[in-house]
Amino acid sequence: MKKLNIIYEDKELLVVEKESHLLTIATEKRESRTLYNEASTYVKKQYPKNKVFIVHRLDKDTSGIVLFAKDYETKNKLQTNWEKTTRKYLALVEGKVKKEHDIIRSYIAETKTMLSYSTKDKKIGKL
Repeated sequence: MKKLNIIYEDKELLVVEKESHLLTIATEKRESRTLYNEASTYVKKQYPKNKVFIVHRLDKDTSGIVLFAKDYETKNKLQTNWEKTTRKYLALVEGKVKKEHDIIRSYIAETKTMLSYSTKDKKIGKL
């Protein structure tokens, strides 16, 4: 197991950096190494009855910050207000870019093989 990159920790939260190509949580098809398993192992080393609860996830190919709650109440509070949370994404691009910065609004959908893609169809994607 790779060392967990902890950004912040207190008695209610564990905030960690997720590397790309790592699942946040296990899927039906893949139950290999996950960020959730690494976080759970970490808190159980402190005290075997400790638990972590996933607040949100990032796609497998996305790196970034993931929040874990250390109790069910904190998890519920964070998830209940998740839609009010401001999330920002940074993309690195190669080549010449016409604009220094921009906002892209797109619907993200997922294939049966769990690959995410952008679509204009709001019926199959999530803004």
